[in-house]
Amino acid sequence: MTDPALLTDKIQSYLMALSPRAVGTLVRGLERARQSGKGDPHVELILAASAALLRGEALHRSEPRDERPLPAATRRGHLERLFFSPLDTFLVNEHLPRKQEGRVYRPYLNEIWHWLERDLLPGEIRQARQDLEASGSDDEKAHERVAALRKLAAQALAETMARASDSDRERRRLSMVLGGDRAFADLQDVTKLFLAEPWLTRFIDRMPTSLTERRLKQDSDVLTLVEAHARKHPDYIPMLAATVLDRADAPWSLGTFATRLAGTKKARDLSRSPFAPFMDVVISEAERLSILARSQRDNPDPVAFSEAVSGYASLMRGLEFDMDLSGADAWRGRLAETRREMSQIVTSELQTASGAVRRALAVPKVDRDGHWKADGHALDDAVRTLRVLAMARGTAETLAINDVSKRTRQTVEQTLEIITRSLLSEFAKQKGAARAAHLSAIDAAILLSEVYFGPDYAGQLRRSRQAALAAIEAASAA
Repeated sequence: MTDPALLTDKIQSYLMALSPRAVGTLVRGLERARQSGKGDPHVELILAASAALLRGEALHRSEPRDERPLPAATRRGHLERLFFSPLDTFLVNEHLPRKQEGRVYRPYLNEIWHWLERDLLPGEIRQARQDLEASGSDDEKAHERVAALRKLAAQALAETMARASDSDRERRRLSMVLGGDRAFADLQDVTKLFLAEPWLTRFIDRMPTSLTERRLKQDSDVLTLVEAHARKHPDYIPMLAATVLDRADAPWSLGTFATRLAGTKKARDLSRSPFAPFMDVVISEAERLSILARSQRDNPDPVAFSEAVSGYASLMRGLEFDMDLSGADAWRGRLAETRREMSQIVTSELQTASGAVRRALAVPKVDRDGHWKADGHALDDAVRTLRVLAMARGTAETLAINDVSKRTRQTVEQTLEIITRSLLSEFAKQKGAARAAHLSAIDAAILLSEVYFGPDYAGQLRRSRQAALAAIEAASAA
């Protein structure tokens, strides 16, 4: 596999783990970055991989649906997915350091479902499952049946939450059943969201699928829509904020959007207004990205970690530019905490950069039988580290990594250039299997050079590679 193809394959592996909406959001962000001249050196590769994936998703949707009944085990999961589908906008996969109303930790849904099925609505859920089995593959009937079950669940949950509110003992019992106080708090959110489904679904449907920075900072259509629903449903402002965040191309813009809603530019006044949850939600997103970056450190995919760091850096840079948080010490403290955590994560990554590059560019050893194997894991590590280092050029101050970023860049640039030149100059001396192994190291060097220096420099190296190959072929022919 050639080096561009290898990188594209790795990018697509990462993208396939995302939802189509997330891929679409990424594409829009990259297109804006390209237009502004601030894009990643691999923006074209990422856009191409994303477009291919979205085309495949569209093709899949257009294919005739398989009308065969689903296996019972699949239908069991299908019922659960349909039941919780109105929550999609509000789910997060990362366990936030503090509960943010309007954002529900996805893994808790399993515990909530088991509790509903075992204790609260066992007969109703059993009957719904039987009805789904009987309806075959009729999607409309399935959605109607599950909607009816969800309406029953909302009523039962509201009664249960009322009892828990009146009794500390009942609240403690329910928290223990679900897995703790945070799970109980998320159940409160689930209850509120189910109760609000009739009007909240209409609100979400009216919300544009993509909210540009301009739309949140200057235009009035979304502002008017949110204001109207906030007046009618003031207890649901955190849910409205989470909905806007889910559609925002530039999450940091929710800060400015909140000041427009509150009619003030002062952070202190905003923090005391009913629209403070919009800033809370933005800060929870910074915390989520910090957690995501930490969790991706050991991910063999070389793109996931750098994308999490890049998303965090963009959010923080946008907030710093838009918002003066003087007088809002709680918000400032939470952001400072995430900055310290991200600084430690990125510093730890960059400190291994030079060694990662050396390991990735080591020529594979050839055994007696002429067999050799490239170290794909070492190459993935180097790609990940270099993507972060390249991204850190413009975000070192935001990430609080100025010193380590500068030192690492100097070392890595020298290492990458020296080893690449050495590999190219020594290539003609290799023969047989050793030549093929050596060529794989050159291809790795070109890939890493493209990640860090960009496509123009990598193009020069590819021409040098082709010239070296042509010289060897000419010598062999003579």
